[in-house]
Amino acid sequence: MKLQSRTCIAMALSAAAVLTGTQAHADLVEATSWSGSGTEYNYNKAVGWQFRALDDMIVTHLGVLDMGSAGLSEAHNIGIFNSDGSLVVSTQVGDGLSGDSMFNSMIYNDVTLTPLKKNETYYILADNWTQDAYTFGQSVQYSSDIEWLSFSESTSNSILDQVQHYAGDPGNLGPGFMYRTLPAPGALALLGLAGVAGTRRRRM
Repeated sequence: MKLQSRTCIAMALSAAAVLTGTQAHADLVEATSWSGSGTEYNYNKAVGWQFRALDDMIVTHLGVLDMGSAGLSEAHNIGIFNSDGSLVVSTQVGDGLSGDSMFNSMIYNDVTLTPLKKNETYYILADNWTQDAYTFGQSVQYSSDIEWLSFSESTSNSILDQVQHYAGDPGNLGPGFMYRTLPAPGALALLGLAGVAGTRRRRM
């Protein structure tokens, strides 16, 4: 009995180590990246892009592109919405360099950890593009967990107004986000089963 119990405990600890290691090494991923070229645009409406999540993920940051000299000319409200138009997560990145972090050419704010579901459709918008510019072209790339669907724009400068989506070639970047993918369900299941088995053996 003791040998079986120790074996189950070892399995649980091993599974926990695998799971913990997975979480610890799950680096933040940028949904979009920019190589530094492409066409710059200014616009008087909130703009962004529609996408499909190809994996379960947790949004950790929202941000906007900072082109030209360092620092934003205006504050930007940024939000991710589901396919029904309901706001999922949002933040405001202030002007200048007041964001929580800078990564590549983006300025980000930390946000409440927010799940996006695999195969669900979402869109992201940011306002105030009359002074700060967004970009379009093949210089914009998307992570392997993201499928770009369309260019999106609001009917006004508010991210909360009605949105329209336009098909075309992938490649626009104004707002963006960072995320972590979730641990594989198999790792969670292994940890749970090992823990249950250990408990049962101890009771015997």
